Amino acid sequence: MSKKPITIIASESTYQNLSTFTHITDLNNAVRSYKEQFADQLNKTQVAVLDLLHRYSAKYKGVSFLTKNKIGELIGKSRVTIIRACKALEYFGIIKQYEMKRSSDMQQTSNAIQIQPLELVGISEEQNTESIVTNGDKRKVETQAIEKVIHQQDQTFLKQNQNNQNNDTHVPTLNDLDHTFVSKDIPQPFINAVKPFYSTAVEIKALYNKVRLAYRRANLDVTLDELTIDVVKTFKACIYELKQNKVRKDFKGYWFRACERTFDEVYYAELRELLASEKVSV
Repeated sequence: MSKKPITIIASESTYQNLSTFTHITDLNNAVRSYKEQFADQLNKTQVAVLDLLHRYSAKYKGVSFLTKNKIGELIGKSRVTIIRACKALEYFGIIKQYEMKRSSDMQQTSNAIQIQPLELVGISEEQNTESIVTNGDKRKVETQAIEKVIHQQDQTFLKQNQNNQNNDTHVPTLNDLDHTFVSKDIPQPFINAVKPFYSTAVEIKALYNKVRLAYRRANLDVTLDELTIDVVKTFKACIYELKQNKVRKDFKGYWFRACERTFDEVYYAELRELLASEKVSV
């Protein structure tokens, strides 16, 4: 499949047209809201990239045009890692990237990166307003929420006690624990993707152990945490194959080999990046 031609020319008028915010306060509120809404899904590198894009999006509000190399230089990460972080932010709908070309020679230049307004990411004004209320009001909202949860837990406890008086008490085993008991070192986006198909903590941990094993064998520079989006996409592809009856044997074995292939692709991407950088330095 041939690559689509680049049609957007990098210019001041283009950046002005791509600007997504009228006021800088709206941009600030949007970025703050994204960091709160996606706190369990964004890793440290992705947050650092978002913060940097935010900082360089003041002139054309919501739009920056830093190269991936420059972003990597500023936060101390490789170009491959920055590309992956931007893809993750794009996956969550927080940013959108536009390929650009120079007017002088019509050759490709750095992408324009557009921070999306809240309404395009599905965050309502009510949700955003709640996230930026005064500290006093926020504490009041949080207290009310906690009291509500405690009340619900008390009611559940009373119902369970009643049931236990009428029936033989069932002591939960390890296999009875649902996804909420998964250890916190397993990324939340992975848990969210897996739990509709494998709902217990034991099953989810077993699947992620396969990820860890494949990662250790790959010997990559990038951290496993930074590959979460790649792992989630691989899992969804495997489930699709499973539902198409294309997985002939044990799913866990199929899943492990799929993770190995994914990490191999990352390894060769890192290798190509290294060779390209050495060629430039020569």
